[in-house]
Amino acid sequence: MSRRMTLLAACALGAAPLPADGPAVGGADASSPTWARDVAPILMSHCVECHRPGEVAPFSLLAYKDAAKRARFIAKTVAARIMPPWTPDGPRDAFVDERRLADGDIATIRRWAEAGAPAGDLSVAPEPPAARGGRWRLGSPDLVVRMRRPFAIPAGPGDTYQVFPVPYSLASVPAAVLAGARIPDSGVLAVAAVEIRPENQRVLHHADVFVDTTGEAQKREAAEGGNGYASFGAPGFVPAAYLGGRVPGTTPRFLPDGIAVGAMPMSGDIAVQIHYHATGKAESDQTEVGIYLMREPTRRIMDALFLRSFKLDIPAGTPAYVVEDSIEVPADCILMSVFPHMHLLGREVHASAQMPDGSVRALIDISRWSFRWQDHYFYREPFVLAKGTRVRCRWVFDNSAANPSNPYSPPREIVFGPNATDEMCGLLLGVIPMNLGDEPLLREARARKMREIVGELSPEERARFRWDDVFEDAPGLN
Repeated sequence: MSRRMTLLAACALGAAPLPADGPAVGGADASSPTWARDVAPILMSHCVECHRPGEVAPFSLLAYKDAAKRARFIAKTVAARIMPPWTPDGPRDAFVDERRLADGDIATIRRWAEAGAPAGDLSVAPEPPAARGGRWRLGSPDLVVRMRRPFAIPAGPGDTYQVFPVPYSLASVPAAVLAGARIPDSGVLAVAAVEIRPENQRVLHHADVFVDTTGEAQKREAAEGGNGYASFGAPGFVPAAYLGGRVPGTTPRFLPDGIAVGAMPMSGDIAVQIHYHATGKAESDQTEVGIYLMREPTRRIMDALFLRSFKLDIPAGTPAYVVEDSIEVPADCILMSVFPHMHLLGREVHASAQMPDGSVRALIDISRWSFRWQDHYFYREPFVLAKGTRVRCRWVFDNSAANPSNPYSPPREIVFGPNATDEMCGLLLGVIPMNLGDEPLLREARARKMREIVGELSPEERARFRWDDVFEDAPGLN
């Protein structure tokens, strides 16, 4: 559990009514759940990773006194399945690290709250799990690259897209680590994971990490004053590598043994493209990127395909505006993950794969989209998408006054655009081609898809967002 919702929101999403927080009515009997025996084990297993000092959640649940005063609020949010934050409805049990409470656990918390949040024998309560060591979720990185100085983010009304190139040096990385990460017969290093840490989480809409070996990013930065440069869509150069990204709710992780997220040259610039959303007041940020190199022999590098559309024109008041897209898989691939993306009007995402034999497999279904909780959803058991598989995605947007996340009241027409208050839609597929040498087929498929999408735009739309200059192979969802 890691982000507080209002009681009104909890009730609106289906939680059964409970009295307001405060002194409970009535008392516990011998059969009532207690904190020490029944509730603390649930929260220690599912909630305190975030609900502890120094983490993202707004309050701690490590101690009885902290949980007891919020007992009814906790019961409401777990009954509504707002917390723990997990948006996919299905496929059930398909993804790594699914954050779901069992029905019995939800009932236990509810009965505990209704009984007045009894403590029980606190001496038998489980000890809180150890906190993560240090400030990096994945441990100490091999290389840390930080924006060279803080960036001032305007109050608004528009959002800011800025690319920050930072030269990197591998001089501090042990020679044995570099040797182990180097891909044989190449001048590049295999990257096991990337973790992006914004200094100011309030303003970071998303970030993508590229590598530039052309020097173009630094030239553009110098031309615009020396603290990054404006760039929406493409990063403004042809990247030597794309290493990953972050959106609200992203969980950094390592892939299975032998699988790298990308490969980076021995020298160059880490170019971090950041979308800052306006908060109504002047803000500042100095994001840093932690890079983890492979420690075991690299067998494969994860690749990507995407679905998306720029043709969004959502009329005011429309409760279910539907956008659809599809792509044909150009080679036999193993599907590792899916990453859907929308903004504040998002309501639903449904993706499926129609195999060459006509069978259909659900990839992800989200019927209650949350902009604050997006992730790269990795499958527990990755599976094959045979060449010729057709992947389809359906995005549904709610631009009505009934959508509590609608940025405008009353609603107004919303189109595709760069601001958090505009809209986007996308689905990124994390894939590994089964046959070495098929990587060019995936690059060609991405380029073909981008040309198709950009071709739907008018000359004015292409000029507005500079899509004529877009780097067609960049997989990031901007």
